[in-house]
Amino acid sequence: MKFNKTYILIILVIIVAGVFLNKLLVSNYQLEEKRIEDRLLKAHSDAVINSKSTIKVYAALVSSLRSHVKNSPQFPSELELQNYLKDLLKELNFKDSIIVNYIDKNHVFKYVITPHSIDDANLKGLSVKDFRSEKIIKELDMLMQHDKITLFDPINLREGWVGFPFNFSVKNNQDEVLGYMAPIINVKYLLDNFYNGPNNDKYIHKFIVNDSVDLTREVLYDGTTSYNKNRDAEYYRNYEVKDDQFVYSNVRLFNLNLKIGSAYKDRPKTSILLNVIGYFWYILISSLVLISFYQYRKNKTLNSELSQANLKILSKNKDLENNLTKIETLIKEIHHRVKNNMQMISGILTLQQEESEDKKVISALDQSKNRINSMALVHEKLYGSTSLKDVKIKDYIAELIEFVEQTIADKNIIVSKTLLVDDTLILDAETTSYLGLIINELITNSYKHAFKINQDNTLYLNITKEDEFYKLDYDDNGEGIPEGFDIENSESLGFQLMYILTDKLNGQLVNDHKNKSRFTIYFKQYHVN
Repeated sequence: MKFNKTYILIILVIIVAGVFLNKLLVSNYQLEEKRIEDRLLKAHSDAVINSKSTIKVYAALVSSLRSHVKNSPQFPSELELQNYLKDLLKELNFKDSIIVNYIDKNHVFKYVITPHSIDDANLKGLSVKDFRSEKIIKELDMLMQHDKITLFDPINLREGWVGFPFNFSVKNNQDEVLGYMAPIINVKYLLDNFYNGPNNDKYIHKFIVNDSVDLTREVLYDGTTSYNKNRDAEYYRNYEVKDDQFVYSNVRLFNLNLKIGSAYKDRPKTSILLNVIGYFWYILISSLVLISFYQYRKNKTLNSELSQANLKILSKNKDLENNLTKIETLIKEIHHRVKNNMQMISGILTLQQEESEDKKVISALDQSKNRINSMALVHEKLYGSTSLKDVKIKDYIAELIEFVEQTIADKNIIVSKTLLVDDTLILDAETTSYLGLIINELITNSYKHAFKINQDNTLYLNITKEDEFYKLDYDDNGEGIPEGFDIENSESLGFQLMYILTDKLNGQLVNDHKNKSRFTIYFKQYHVN
């Protein structure tokens, strides 16, 4: 009876888990759909924002032209107007197509100016009435009676591109209406903002003027003659995209309404792979749970046997721990004996010093004792460490400095020491031994040559980590090495030793020529090849 109740409970849990999994997968599917829509909205929004800054350039161009004509002492000639246009475009960094037309009250072309030519299309003397509707002519007649800038619907130009025709009235010094100015600016300058952003190869855009006609970078589809043989490859009708897949925004360009739509060229499909994997694992896990429960009763006996085996293993592990303790004790004893042997060698060198009166010999023996001590100190630190193979560098260097100071320093010399080493920095024994010998040479050299009585003596040592290298900066107040001294090829045992040990640590020794008392040593942890 107890077995059946447990079985029913497991089945109920599996059913509840299935319901929860289904809700989770449906929610994830909806979230992925929203992400796809959000990416489209972001691309559309960015392009609209960029286009608004372009509209400001249009406004600056037209407003500047109107101000120039209005404020000129005399109505400018074609060349004067062309020169002003060149300067204006250079100032605004505008490099697209533009035509400036001056048309008299009878709608006859007087000026037709581009930045680089005058009347290329031979429009001078022609009438606007020949190719504009009566409605537009009436609107132009009304335009000449006020001072505001009016933007008419885009037009296909004879020059072969689509332009925005801005229009404003012009008057002479006696405030008499002379006609109107019609700067026409390439729409491509505005629409390119929708195609030049990141990942815009994924999107198409539609541009509807006043909710009626399509606008592209090459042609305005309003039934009028198109003089441009090129067609915009990105025209939205070239793609089979439904209208409900577009997102729209309206941009106000002066009095003109430009409706902008954006859509995916090929809308990303929401993957159902996660659903398939989810249901697969649900079925698999549910089956495994049922099988596992079936095996549970069998495993009880096995678990009992395993418990007995575990007790034996624990007993063996305890024996191994006891053996490990003995091994650690032996290693400590080895480190202790090595340290004692090195101290004995140091003592023998001291006796040798007492028998010699040669200062060079005594100095050489002092240096040898210091080098031996730097290695003995490593074994002393290893003896006290938990791992028996790693050394805390800051404590080691502090003791090394103290030993050198006690060994060779004049008690009347006072040194201000700055030791910048991370308390947690730990290196292996081999690296510490080599590094200790290098630092010993640097410190010994400072006490022998740099530090003096009755002067401010400073010792600076800093170890930092830079990428794969450790960096040791060492500095004192000494004058440093003499000009022209070749450290690398020096016959000095100390420098030779420093170069050899730095090479052992796969590093580099650098002396700062601006500050000759500073040494920088890059090194890595020592590895036996």
